[in-house]
Formats: sequence, C-alpha cells, structure tokens
Amino acid sequence: MDKELLLIGTVHRDPDGAAKLRKQLAEKRPVAVAIEVSPYGLFYRRRNGRRLLRRLMKTVKRLAEDLQVSWRRWGQIHAIRTQMQLPFEYRTALSYCRDTGATLSCIDSSTWSKRWIDNHWCHLLSRENLEILLAERPQDQKQEVSRDYKMAALLLRSREEAFVRAFAQTWSADLHWQRRENDLARSLEGFYATVEKGRLAYVGGWQHLLGPNAGGTLYERLEHLQPRRVLLDNEVGRG
Repeated sequence: MDKELLLIGTVHRDPDGAAKLRKQLAEKRPVAVAIEVSPYGLFYRRRNGRRLLRRLMKTVKRLAEDLQVSWRRWGQIHAIRTQMQLPFEYRTALSYCRDTGATLSCIDSSTWSKRWIDNHWCHLLSRENLEILLAERPQDQKQEVSRDYKMAALLLRSREEAFVRAFAQTWSADLHWQRRENDLARSLEGFYATVEKGRLAYVGGWQHLLGPNAGGTLYERLEHLQPRRVLLDNEVGRG
C-alpha cells in the first residue's frame, strides 16, 4: 500500500466516540487526518460554546423543575449539549496528530457551517423547543447512537439501490447540501494529493459515506480514488 484513503463514519453525538476514535487511529496509524468540521465552526464554539451551554442549562433546569423531572434522563438534551462543544472527532484527531506528527486538516465549509448555526441553533436553544423535548419520552443516548450505527451498517451493506436512494433523498435534493458535498470532496481530494505515502483518514458523519446511488455523497464523488469505508462502531465496513 503506497497510499490509501480511509473514510471513517461517525455518529456525532456518540458519548463513547472519543475512545472509539482514539483506538481506531492508533490501529490505522494514518499519516494525515481530515475532519468534517469547518474553521468557522471551531471558532464559533470556542468563542461562544461556554456561554451557550450556560444558557441552555439554565433554561433546561428551570423547565425540569417546573415539570418535576430529571433532565439527565433526556438524551435529547445531551445531544444539544454535544453540538455546543468542540466535536470529539476534532479533539481526538488533534491529540493523535500532536502525538504522532500526522497532519490535521479541517475540511468542512465555513459558509455552510455559518448558515447551519445561524438557521438552527437559535431554535435549538429556544425555551419552546426545550419544553417540547422535555415533554417527549426520554431517549437513552447510547441506545439511539447504537440504532444509528445499525442503520448506517445496513445502508452501507445494502445492495438495494432503491433503498439507499429513498433514504438519501431527504437531503440529496438540497442544493446547499450538494454544494457542501462538492466542497468536501474537492478539499479532501486536494489534501490526499499532498500525501506521498501512507494512509489519509477522513473522519465525519456516516451519511457522507453512503453510495452508490445516494444522490452525490462525498464517497460517490471520490469513488475514483477507491476509498475504503468503515464505521467507527465495531469496525463495520464496506470497501
């Protein structure tokens, strides 16, 4: 193997993700790591993350007291807390690269990231949204993450083109999503071109690994490079 492109699919809210990724990076020993996070996303979380977490928890604790429930049972709340923090993918990869001398690149689009934060985070942190979440049945975060990985494994292994296409159509028709996948692919291919020998590991959401016939995912745009795909959970993979 002179060069290899390895795509590692994650569930972003995985509470055990850091330990899993640390183990996988130690085993795969990439010489370069690309992360699905944008420079803007990192900047915004570093600048505003703690303030937003305080705001979130202040509202959640008040609502939980009014409803006489323990908010800690709600995986939905933990998932929001995770979004406000630096992604485990970035934190773990940064530590690995510092220890090994591997090259790290954050390849997601800052334009897309800013649009997503501006359009979604205000609603996510609103009292109305949190009140609705706490009125729902509590979800166990680890169980939900396990279900996501099982769905990802099923879709990656599926030979039913219509099944994969039907699942992907929820986002593949979005022009902003298409532009983002194109930007991710272009950045990752450019980064891969700088690697003379060894493995480049891309770490990002498992949806980007779907294909073929998934509406233009990152994987589909890089098929000519013959990337290998694995899921962070239990090494479930497909070439």
